[in-house]
Amino acid sequence: MNLQSLARPENAVMKRDRVGTVLSIGLVLIVCLAAPRPTQAIDQVIRRSSTTPTRGKITAISKTGLTVKPQVGADVTVPANDIVDVRWDGEPAKLITARGADRAARFKRALEGYADVMTDPKSNSANIKLDLQFLIARATAGQALAGAGKLADAKAKLEAFLQMGGANFRYFPAVGLLGRVELALGNHDQAKAQFTTLSAAPWLDYKMAGQSAQAKVLLVQDSVDEALAAFQKVITQGGNSTDAAVKGQKFAAVLGKSTCLLRKQGQASYEAALKDLAGVLNEASDTNTGVLAEAYLRQGDCLRLLGRQKEAVLAYLHVDLLFATEATVHAESLFHLGTLWSAVGHPERASSARERLRSDYPQSPWTKKLAK
Repeated sequence: MNLQSLARPENAVMKRDRVGTVLSIGLVLIVCLAAPRPTQAIDQVIRRSSTTPTRGKITAISKTGLTVKPQVGADVTVPANDIVDVRWDGEPAKLITARGADRAARFKRALEGYADVMTDPKSNSANIKLDLQFLIARATAGQALAGAGKLADAKAKLEAFLQMGGANFRYFPAVGLLGRVELALGNHDQAKAQFTTLSAAPWLDYKMAGQSAQAKVLLVQDSVDEALAAFQKVITQGGNSTDAAVKGQKFAAVLGKSTCLLRKQGQASYEAALKDLAGVLNEASDTNTGVLAEAYLRQGDCLRLLGRQKEAVLAYLHVDLLFATEATVHAESLFHLGTLWSAVGHPERASSARERLRSDYPQSPWTKKLAK
């Protein structure tokens, strides 16, 4: 037997061993790749300043914002005044539906949805529980301010949230809402205290919102000249800023100024208010529905007081047809349409407007005025 014949079988065995080894390694790789790998929690922060959510794990929460750790790259800090909403990792899908109803001012449906979410085991995390507490308080306040719920309930829920959420990114929005509820209850000093806290927030748009709200307290207290000066100060503070949130607060202050001019009475005041309102209606973004709705409402007020009834009806109709989700403003527009439709020869439409006011906003002060 020569050496060559002895070598051949040995090389064949080695070849088979190598093939087997390669196959084994391949199988191990396939199993490893197919096996589930641990994934990072994904929270989503919906922002005003971007059409794309900030995604990652929320690692820190404070009253001034959130810190998000994305799957790739450096941590992202999102200021509280830029946060529209948060979708928490693992939250129930029905929470998205409830939030949508809330944003559309369908507060009853939103509250039903939130109550349903509360019973879902997926809502057991501390972050989701606290956020739900705020969302329920916000929807309760929205319903009450629209005249379809109890202000006392809204106050209690907002105060309860603030006790738990003093270091939460929802803190300043809750403070502003509580101030509005206190003002609606007639608690002027308590409202002013909340608005003072809001005006101490570290962002210009929140500061302006707090200052405008304080001016509204002055207006309710019949300090019209002081309120007018306060609103003008906010307008000046906004300057020529291109920031959408700051511009929105500047427009809101112009609306407050217009309300002061209406209270001062006289043709010159009404004409001046109409000029300011035209500027808001021309410049405000279509997405700023709250500002546009109130601008049409105040335009209707000016035209009505100037005796231009048909034009006033048209202004109020803008609110009724385009901005019915702005509940507080919508209730006021229905009240005036309930009178003006008769004045322009349509009593049946006037009756319909009054009936809608009664059915949709039973607790509204404008509904109560129908009986007077």
